[in-house]
Amino acid sequence: MPKVNLDLQLKFLSELESALTDALGRYADESDEKLAELAYMQKEVRRAKRVISERIDSDDQPRRRYPAEGYQEVAFS
Repeated sequence: MPKVNLDLQLKFLSELESALTDALGRYADESDEKLAELAYMQKEVRRAKRVISERIDSDDQPRRRYPAEGYQEVAFS
């Protein structure tokens, strides 16, 4: 499984959030539907940033892993 660069994803999401903020200001005169769509996208970007930040923090904490740990969810599903 390829390793994901979480810092790069966080940087991309920050730039995307900034662009959405600019778009919300630029399209303030547009329809309510378009503004709601932009606001929804911005909310989802913030949620994704929060998830990635939590994942970065959890990766920083040293943790002992056991070989069967990855299969635990499958066994109980």
